[in-house]
Amino acid sequence: MHINFKYFIVSIGSIFLALGIGILVGSSLGNNETIQKQNEAIVKDIDEQFNELKTKDEQLSEENSSLKENMGKYKKYIESNEALLTAGKLTGKQVGIISFSEKDSSENLDSVIANAGGNVAFDIVINESLFEKGSAQKINEKLQTNISKDSELIDLVSDAIKESDSNGRLNVLSELGYVKVEKYTNQFDAVNNIVVFNNPATKMKNKVATLEKPVIESLKSEKPVLVVQNSSSNKESLKELSKLRVATINNIDQSMGHISLITCLTNDKIIGDFGKTDDNMVTIPVTK
Repeated sequence: MHINFKYFIVSIGSIFLALGIGILVGSSLGNNETIQKQNEAIVKDIDEQFNELKTKDEQLSEENSSLKENMGKYKKYIESNEALLTAGKLTGKQVGIISFSEKDSSENLDSVIANAGGNVAFDIVINESLFEKGSAQKINEKLQTNISKDSELIDLVSDAIKESDSNGRLNVLSELGYVKVEKYTNQFDAVNNIVVFNNPATKMKNKVATLEKPVIESLKSEKPVLVVQNSSSNKESLKELSKLRVATINNIDQSMGHISLITCLTNDKIIGDFGKTDDNMVTIPVTK
């Protein structure tokens, strides 16, 4: 590589020239009384603006504390008046419950619906074991079917629920352990809404896409569907399910979630994501 020493000499010279000019300008500024006064004025103005912003910040902090206090009172009011706010809202309503884990207890949902005057027509758990190796073969032997795909298993379970016949295919699936029938009053046709209890905690890979979404899509074609989960559960899977254009509630274990549930069941045209947001605020559905 050819090295051009003239380039280095010119570059070094330029650097020292720039330094010299900088020192000269700095010295001139230091001796200029007018410039010093201008600098002092600028510093004073900055100091005044800082104090003004500090005052505003303190005011906002006080307002924020007051807002949090009021929200706490509002939350306590909701909790203490939940029964009054939901009483009779679901009179005559038949609700079905579907969940995907026996670890989830639907007793809370059952009581909330009952307290609002509604009735739980069925409560069914669809177990992940439905997709275990050999499950299709066991089902084929019992029901004389020819199932070979996961999608066909989903169709079978969905159709069994819709049949309103606990002594038929649903009963066989229950005996095999692929579903658990907590309650079934053989009233699917009379059901007004279906509540799906989402449980993202699972060992099953792609549970939402493989199991939950297909089941919801199948049931959604027949009845309005609402998806709920506890406030401690991860919200990512619920966001994925909300793409199905259904209402979702991520704090069903809280009073605000109960009120959201009853509101959505009262008006099945409501679509949106309700519950705790990322900034720890709580949203509830509002009807006009």
